[in-house]
Amino acid sequence: MRRIVIIVLSILLPGRVSAEGTKEAKAILLRPHNSEIVMDQKNSTDRFSVAGLCKLPALLTLCRAFDQGLIPLDTEMEVSKKASKVPGPTAFLEAGEQVRAGELIKAAVMISAGDAIWTLMENAFGSEEIFLQNIGIVLKDAGVDLTLETCLGTGTPFSCDDLYRLGELAIESKTFLQYAGLYMDSLSHQKGSMTELVNANRMIRSYGGCIGLLTGSSREDGYCGVFAAKRNEMTYLCCIIGSPTSEARFAEATQLLDNAFANYKLETPASAGKTLYPEWPVLYGDRKTVDLVPHENVVLLRSKADGALEQSDDLPKALLAPLDPDVAVGNATFTDAAGNTLAVVALYPSEIVRSNGYLDVIRRLIASYLE
Repeated sequence: MRRIVIIVLSILLPGRVSAEGTKEAKAILLRPHNSEIVMDQKNSTDRFSVAGLCKLPALLTLCRAFDQGLIPLDTEMEVSKKASKVPGPTAFLEAGEQVRAGELIKAAVMISAGDAIWTLMENAFGSEEIFLQNIGIVLKDAGVDLTLETCLGTGTPFSCDDLYRLGELAIESKTFLQYAGLYMDSLSHQKGSMTELVNANRMIRSYGGCIGLLTGSSREDGYCGVFAAKRNEMTYLCCIIGSPTSEARFAEATQLLDNAFANYKLETPASAGKTLYPEWPVLYGDRKTVDLVPHENVVLLRSKADGALEQSDDLPKALLAPLDPDVAVGNATFTDAAGNTLAVVALYPSEIVRSNGYLDVIRRLIASYLE
């Protein structure tokens, strides 16, 4: 399988683009989804205690199990005495009651309910040790070099960069997004009572395009959050650690996201496997032309004030057979109106082109005869 790499370059973004205003949080990070561009940051690689956000790896591990069909939503799960006494945000589960897995994951993601997370862990994974091993796999997949001592991550410090990487996995999880995007719902108990669930991420209802993801707060750690918002096919992730107040946290996230959406655009001038140069001439081959394609996506984040992209090629007038789809034959270059190079991408034949040399013709004739 060909490896698809997303190239994100911009001559106008020398590392970061700052929104105006003060930064009261201990650390912040603003980046586009699936991108290496840092649009704004403060202490983004320093690790701090993040209150309830430390549960994010556990939540992602559970959501991945739901995504893969390993935990059916209608599975009845029994709440243990230990689960019912987990401190912190709670769904008010009682020891011994039976609750559907779908109700538990809803409470876990919406309000970070520790009793719901613990019940899912015990019933689906059997033990905290096994669950921690699975959390370790999720952290590794996210590229986060951390080892959690408890399944709820209590006391584990995270950086904004860590949270961004975990947020990237959350965006890819259908289960996580389904519940992270709910502002208000309820959990049904076995005896018929209901627990009201109110998402602490008020940006879900107040910020256009917000799709989640998770917040956390405590007196010691301040107000933290990982926020994702999507407009016009562009998705940004904003990570905030240690804001002094809830209002400051949401105000700063809003300001950062507003600046990004108002001033920048995403362009994709080349897509992996999509023809960039059709019917390029071929000499001495079993076909006269071949389409040329990149093996990578070229994704450019540019100012909305920028002019049109210019495209040029570094290719011979005609390609010489034989040609292999995994061997580059030239490059395409994308520049801005001032002639600055924004991206260069290699070009490949879309299919095999055999040589029409004398010996090749004889070999093909013999092969066709023997078939």
